[in-house]
Amino acid sequence: MFFLGAEHELRLARELDKVADEVGRSSGQVALNWLRQQPGTMLPIVGATRVPQLGDGLGCLEFQLSESHMKRLSELGRVELGFPHNFLQSDDVRELIFGGTFQSIGNPKGSLYT
Repeated sequence: MFFLGAEHELRLARELDKVADEVGRSSGQVALNWLRQQPGTMLPIVGATRVPQLGDGLGCLEFQLSESHMKRLSELGRVELGFPHNFLQSDDVRELIFGGTFQSIGNPKGSLYT
């Protein structure tokens, strides 16, 4: 996971708490739902050491966050991927890796090179 800095992470945690209050759910449920509702295939892992924790985490399956909630959380949770992601996105590197065949390769959803 990328470290965003303590202040940035606290702002995100505060926003998770606000959204949780608005939807009447726990912050953990909101966080799991935010991850679960991301585009593509996303399967968040529910970490629990006790049955009540597991029940709370699975509660994220009982509701959906609104577009407004998703946008608020996504704006605060945005991460700049930096190197090597940006490097691998360049056309010159794609040409070097794929030898000019990149455009003819089926690009699976979630590919590093999309």
